Amino acid sequence: MSRHAERAARAAAAEEAALEAEEHFHFERVVGSFTGYEAAVAADARRTERAAARLAPELRALLPPDCLARRAAGLRAAAAANGAFLRAVVAGRGAFGPPGGAPPPAAPADPRARPTEADFSKVRSTLHSCVRDWAAEGAAERAACYGPILDELERVVPRDGRSRVLVPGAGLARLVLEVAARGYGAQGNEFSYHMLLCSNFLLNSGLRPNEVALYPFVDQPSNCRRAGDRLRAARVPDVVPAALLRGGGGEPDFSMAAGEFLDVYRDQREAWDAVAACFFVDTAPVALEYVAAIWRLLKPGGAWVNLGPLLYHWVPTSGADLEGGLDARGRPTAGADDRYLRALEFSWDELRHAILAQGFELVREEWRHCTYTANVRSMMRTDYDCIFFTARKPAAEGKS
Repeated sequence: MSRHAERAARAAAAEEAALEAEEHFHFERVVGSFTGYEAAVAADARRTERAAARLAPELRALLPPDCLARRAAGLRAAAAANGAFLRAVVAGRGAFGPPGGAPPPAAPADPRARPTEADFSKVRSTLHSCVRDWAAEGAAERAACYGPILDELERVVPRDGRSRVLVPGAGLARLVLEVAARGYGAQGNEFSYHMLLCSNFLLNSGLRPNEVALYPFVDQPSNCRRAGDRLRAARVPDVVPAALLRGGGGEPDFSMAAGEFLDVYRDQREAWDAVAACFFVDTAPVALEYVAAIWRLLKPGGAWVNLGPLLYHWVPTSGADLEGGLDARGRPTAGADDRYLRALEFSWDELRHAILAQGFELVREEWRHCTYTANVRSMMRTDYDCIFFTARKPAAEGKS
């Protein structure tokens, strides 16, 4: 091996080791955000108590007796219940974690291993997703979002015991399980460690129906109709996953694949009879890459069933997102998140044009009203007019 080749090999090995180390630090932050969640919510209880102590007596007299003290106590109890669940999720992870063996040693104060506010925000989102996917309270939202996809799969994909469906952006895996329960082979793909840890626990820990009481809306102090709404419980799981799979008949073909969609399926071609995507296409920095990948993954005659908005995830939300990753010459700096720098957002008519230009035939196209992890008792929620379409890859493929 030449000296130049040796240097290139060492540089490649060093880069791979650095990426593995960063992956482990990221996983440590995720685990730390689960185990540190209770303390973060308890801080809100202390804030309530401090603010109550500063409230003028004549103003406090206008409130129901002891309502603020009851609120603080309720927040602590809810935080304890959620914290116990999240610690059980971490304890039940088994061998689940980043590839590459044991993580590198890190000092406790190493900022790379310390949870950020973004990590805690994802914990809160994961608890909201538990309601959407695994609580009775989420049944109406599941019916609006998953129901049309499942019905369309049955319409366009044979249930012959051989058809296999890929569900990217699987979240907490309820849609994947519902697909398998309809008699299809089903694989879910998910990138978020927060979602993967939680779905691993819900799928594999042997929970009984409604065994766990979660309090997912303690993080929403605004727009409450009644004082108790913020502190109400949602019980999970509403159904035992294994029982749901048994409903499909025969030996279930169900699996989950962890990792970024484009990376996990980079080497696959014409492997799937259908792709079922729910609130997924807008998670791409460049949605055109998903269009091309789904085309490659589908067998000739395969169907892409999609429902969701175009709430693009990688739109820069601050000057730090937009400029913080660039040096004075406009070049990416070390450690910059390239997804913010290369993100492009497309309207539906632009994306529709790209889907047709890729070679797909649109056999269904309509609008569906949906919510996402909505708090049904809140005075405020976000409503989406989602595009619901089925794109068919021609049976006689005309392009690659």
